[in-house]
Amino acid sequence: MKVLLLGYSSIARRRVLPALRTSGIESVDIASLSAETVEWSGAGQPRLFRNYEAALKETEADVVYISTVNNLHAELAERALERGLHVAIDKPAFLSLEETRRALGIATRNDRCLAEVTVYSYHPRIATALQVFKEAQADPTNIVAVFSFPPHPSYNFRYRAELGGGAMLDLGAYAITPGRVFFGEAPTEIIGRHLSSRNGVDTSFSLMATYSRGRSTVGSFGYTTGYLNRLDLLGPGITVSIDRAFSPLANVTTELIVRREDQMATITIPPADTFALFFNDFFLAIAQRDYLRFAAAMLADAHEMARLRRSALQEEP
Repeated sequence: MKVLLLGYSSIARRRVLPALRTSGIESVDIASLSAETVEWSGAGQPRLFRNYEAALKETEADVVYISTVNNLHAELAERALERGLHVAIDKPAFLSLEETRRALGIATRNDRCLAEVTVYSYHPRIATALQVFKEAQADPTNIVAVFSFPPHPSYNFRYRAELGGGAMLDLGAYAITPGRVFFGEAPTEIIGRHLSSRNGVDTSFSLMATYSRGRSTVGSFGYTTGYLNRLDLLGPGITVSIDRAFSPLANVTTELIVRREDQMATITIPPADTFALFFNDFFLAIAQRDYLRFAAAMLADAHEMARLRRSALQEEP
């Protein structure tokens, strides 16, 4: 498998390229508008392109990973898919439900895999948490999610609306996917509220979503507070807490805190690289031409994001 990376972002440098290096790829090309050099310790020397259009025309890659500013995702994904390449995209994959539908249509027409890279659910502690509930003969009924941290530097693109900035676009995937991951269904109702803004974009928001059988998700997200990154799963007689839930480090042992009645236990989970696990799954899907599950997840999440954003906009003064 040969990969073209469009955009030399922080997440690409810190997580994507190291994960690709361990995923058995043949080579990687990198397109960056600003980087003079790139870091790569895998097989072969990356070919460095100075613009995205040339990279898409000249690369011999099978897969494109898009890690640019958000407003370029749709155009680059469509070009890559039309060229017959499989595509994975940093979240948010697209800025609207309409963009998502159009790209998925192109992917289907060209028989190619298209995926949004929201990878926290690949960590084995997610499956372990669900197993804990199963062994307790219970199901999660309420989810409390928080992903909030200090402000970005003032020049960060997330403060620019024309580049697809804003906390709801940036962190919305973490707000709406826990229901799909733990409940396995779409919410019956979503209520979203913008809590703060800067330069005309939202910088924090809250969510409440309800599901069948009296289940719910509540959450707070943004970049206006001290750091907290956490999931709490509540059920009859049991709770499971996951720290650094949405961005676990690849080389760090993590823990689940399980509370039953008045007892507390800790389950230690070995280190796992969620990006590497995603790539292994993505490449396997390509080999088996099993594209539908990635498309279904992307479309389902795009629907819920659209509902979340509509709800928040209805409350704007």
